[in-house]
This record gives sequence, structure tokens and C-alpha cells, in this order.
Amino acid sequence: MVPHKPGTPQLMKQMNRAMVIDILTKIGPVSQTYICELTGLSRATVSTIVSELRKEELILEVDRLSSKSGRRRVLLELNAEAGYVIGIDLGGTKMAGAVTNLRGKVILRLKESTNAKAGPEAVFESLVQFIKRLITESKVEHRKVKGVGIGVPGIVVNKGTVQWAPALNWKDFPLANELKRYLDFPVYVENDVNLQALGEYWYGSGQGVDVLVCLAIGTGLGAGIIINGQLFTGTHQAAGEVCNMVANISQLGKNYPGFGFLESQASGNALATRFADICPSAPDNIDAEYVFERARNGDSQAVAVIDDFTRHLALAIVGIATVLDPGLIVLGGGVAQGADLFLSQLEAYASPVLQVMPRLVTTQLGAEAGVMGAVALTLHNTNEDPLRSITS
Repeated sequence: MVPHKPGTPQLMKQMNRAMVIDILTKIGPVSQTYICELTGLSRATVSTIVSELRKEELILEVDRLSSKSGRRRVLLELNAEAGYVIGIDLGGTKMAGAVTNLRGKVILRLKESTNAKAGPEAVFESLVQFIKRLITESKVEHRKVKGVGIGVPGIVVNKGTVQWAPALNWKDFPLANELKRYLDFPVYVENDVNLQALGEYWYGSGQGVDVLVCLAIGTGLGAGIIINGQLFTGTHQAAGEVCNMVANISQLGKNYPGFGFLESQASGNALATRFADICPSAPDNIDAEYVFERARNGDSQAVAVIDDFTRHLALAIVGIATVLDPGLIVLGGGVAQGADLFLSQLEAYASPVLQVMPRLVTTQLGAEAGVMGAVALTLHNTNEDPLRSITS
């Protein structure tokens, strides 16, 4: 769609419609009079929008109340079953998906293998079939599917092109455009960590928080940033790449394999690698969970490795808090499942350095954060809000 110039009647109409839909989504059932009071829109404008939404079957009359004048007032709410959206978290090993109604109520959840070892083409084919399977098994009418949102482990540019996703072996892959060849509804693509942040903001620990950061600690290390309800991705879609932070000047002027110095010290891979280095008796292919298990059983070497990891992770907390002053930092990703072993110490390391220490919590949604973020991405684009667009 061609963007409209600020202040044009078309843009104002979209903005007014979006405000009404937002109220119906968050507050309903409400009367037209109350919508006027909340938005400042005229009765004629609200009446026109409501009439359009009725024709589209997007709203329902649910009750009638008597006003002070004795007239009966119609109460309206969003028809949540008027449409459905699909959210997918596409990982290097597995893909998880959900189908929800227009209020985000989950109708179906599914998981299956990404098939990444078979090559980039196989990943795409698996994704297409997974989307079709979600529609079939949810038993929703195909015509009511309003769109699909997809989170990928990589950099996303140009409205759905995956610039680089190593886990999927995709480079400059126009994912959104390719999917449109097989699907007859809109496709939205975003970085997976950004969608974890959206998921926490709309459905998890971050509800009601103006400035939120989701720090995803898994195989790698990254952050998704929400400011006043919108994703902040930066000029080059690189905001939140805390993996590139350094600890001191000795690390400047060097190249680091993977995605940066801090990721080499404060990630799931870092925990496993460090423990394997100092403990020759450790089995092959250990992961962070193995280190956590050893620490819980009193292994002093595992405890020391976790402490070193925590000190480096505190650098990310300090950097984020200093620049963004968030109200909340949510720790997500697989490593967050071991937060009982490091969360209190993480606060102890970071707090004295900062003027204001943000609240630190672990993810409320767990592995579902990315899926629900993809749902939020699609829902907000479906609602056609031109000022709160959260696509990249």
C-alpha cells in the first residue's frame, strides 16, 4: 500500500478507525457515546465507523443499557471470531505456531521440526506446509485468516526480506514475497527476539510498561526493545544487538567469531564452552542446562562458570539501563530457565553501578513469547493502525 501524506483525509480516516478498534479490543463492550468521550471524535464520525465495522462483521451488539434520559444504549464489542491470525516462531531446530482469534485467544498450538539440516529450500517448504497444517487442524475458515506473522532468528529488512539467518542458512531471502506466492493473505516477518519482546508486552510480563526490553539469552544473546508500544529497531535494524558489547578497551579493534564479544561470554553456548574448557571430564555436546544441573548438585566449577557468565550478563543490563532507562527488563530464551541460579546475583552486580535499577523478571510466556509476538505483529497490522505499525 502506498503511504499517505500526513494530514490527508485518508490518513485521518485510518487513524480514527484504528482508535475505535483499539477501544473495542481493550475495553469493550462499550457504547458509541463512551467511544466519543474516550476518543474526542464526533458522534457522526463514530457512527460512520461503527456502521462500516458492522458491514464487515467486525463488531457485535452484546447488550443494551438505559441512559439517564431513558433511552436504551447499545453496547458494542469486537467480534473476535470475525477473523483469525497465525503466529509462528521459526527456530533453527523447531518451529512453533498458533492460531488465534482477533483478541489473541489461542485456538490451536503446534510444533514440528524446521528441517534445517536439509537445506534452506527445505526450511521454506516446511514452513509453507506448517502454515497450511495450522489452518487445516484449527478448522477455521480459510477466508477468515487475516494474516500470518513469522519470527526468524536473523536480521529482517525491507518488509520481510531475511538479510541473514545463519541457523536457517538464509541470506537475502525475500521470505514475505516468496510466501505470498503460496498464501492469499498478508505475511509479516520480523526478528524473533523483537517478537519475543512484543509477546511479553502484549500478553506477558510487560503489559502496561512504557519502555520494555526483552533480553533473550539462548544459543546467542540479543534484545528486543519496545518504546510506547512500538518496536524500536534502529536505523539499520540493529538496535538491541547487545551481543556486540565489550567489557574493556582491550577488546576493541578485534573481530569476534559469531556475533560479538559479549555473546561469547554471556550466552548458553558460552556457559557450555567455558565449563567444558575447565572440566575435561565433561561429556561431549553439553549445554547450559547441564551446567545448571551440576551447579544445583554443588559442583564448584559449575558455580564459578555461572558467576562469570552473570558478571558479563550484568554488562548488558548496565548498558541497556543506562541508554534506555526501561521500566522492565524481561529475561527470556532457554537460559532464563536457570535464572534461579543467577538472577539475584545479576541484580547485585548491576544495581550499584546504576542511578536507577530497572525491574528484572523472567519471561512469563516462556517458549510461547515469540509465537504470541508474531500474533501481536499480525493483529496490529490487521487493525490497520498507520501510526502504530510494528512491521520492520
